[in-house]
Amino acid sequence: MSSGATARTLGALAAILLCGGCQGWGGPDSLFLYVETDSVKTNAVELGDSQKRTRRLIEEFRQVNPGVNIHVRHLPSDAFLRSTAFRTSRGLGPDLMVTRVVTALRLNQQKLSEPVELDPQRLKDIEPRFLDDFRVGRQLLAVPLLAQPELACFDRRRVPTPPRDLNELIGLSAKGLRIGLPLRLTDLYWTSSGLQANAAVERLLEAPATADAGLTISASDRQDLLRWLSWLNNANLQQNVEFADEPVDLVQRLEEGRLGWISCNSLWLERLGKALGPSFGVSELPGRAGEPAHGLTRLKVWSFGRHSTPRQRQLAEEFVLFTLNRLNQKRLMLTAPGNLPVNSTVLIPSKSSSVFAALAGSLDRAELMSFKDPDRIETRLAWVDGVLESAIVNAEPPAVVMGILEAGPPPEQSSTLP
Repeated sequence: MSSGATARTLGALAAILLCGGCQGWGGPDSLFLYVETDSVKTNAVELGDSQKRTRRLIEEFRQVNPGVNIHVRHLPSDAFLRSTAFRTSRGLGPDLMVTRVVTALRLNQQKLSEPVELDPQRLKDIEPRFLDDFRVGRQLLAVPLLAQPELACFDRRRVPTPPRDLNELIGLSAKGLRIGLPLRLTDLYWTSSGLQANAAVERLLEAPATADAGLTISASDRQDLLRWLSWLNNANLQQNVEFADEPVDLVQRLEEGRLGWISCNSLWLERLGKALGPSFGVSELPGRAGEPAHGLTRLKVWSFGRHSTPRQRQLAEEFVLFTLNRLNQKRLMLTAPGNLPVNSTVLIPSKSSSVFAALAGSLDRAELMSFKDPDRIETRLAWVDGVLESAIVNAEPPAVVMGILEAGPPPEQSSTLP
């Protein structure tokens, strides 16, 4: 995930909650919320001018719950668990937390959050695929809030018609278009779907490893992975294709005119729209034979703290359900560009907006990465990221990269795997 404009991940949402301090801290009708950000520099960007646009939501919640105050604290990803653990150990933990999925599951593993049982009738409109991974019996480890699909972002002055498949994308680079691609697997996953290798990539992340035998990769998966690695190698050899470790670097290069087309997460839409104005174009990511790619959609989710009073827990549950109703999900979608509702009854205006059409199409085809074992999957992702980065930077042949993957993670990493 990127820094700076994670920005719009919960930009509007954070603003919804900006009534903190209205009547002082503490008290039975005070809720304390932690918001995970990717950078300590993000807060000002997140708050922006969204406070005015969403004040109506604050007022409406207060009409139902007079006198309620919600206090917000922003914490960067690398400090979120540590800070939450410290405050929770002293009985000062938050009532609510908004985080990435993997952070939410780690909060639960470390007993820094509590599962909740919410009224099923009030959750019936939430898209099942966004909700089911968090179910444990009748309880929920976390509650989805907003979805952020992957997109193609480009300069219309250079790309009047966006590429429909990966071959067209490389063809445009051969004609002089400067293209930006990410280095991390979660951001590159869409390219594997365009080459029918996404299932093999998923199994690569899940396959058990041993210190002596490495990874067992089937012959068909090996063929699919080689096809994908060959495409990445070919793209890397193109003079006009650039890879970047941080998505924000691609965004900045597009803003500055150094790139004409990039793959990006929808959370960057508002920043790019302001920078490029009417020249800013958005489309679904190119896949194969004119069929759009299947990217990974990121979710932002709610988690509940452990030290809430009964009254605070009641208010926290009510507020979460308040943010999930059809009216407020629509408002969050319209006031925080790039964030899509998890409430299936909200109509995305895809017929009247090409941007929303691209967002809706991307979301329909999107896949969600399973984080049932967050430590294991993040360890494996970090290893694959390192292999891909080394391969691309050093222009390693696909067969060599395949051999590195088959050898498996080094012992200190494979020891965490079953």
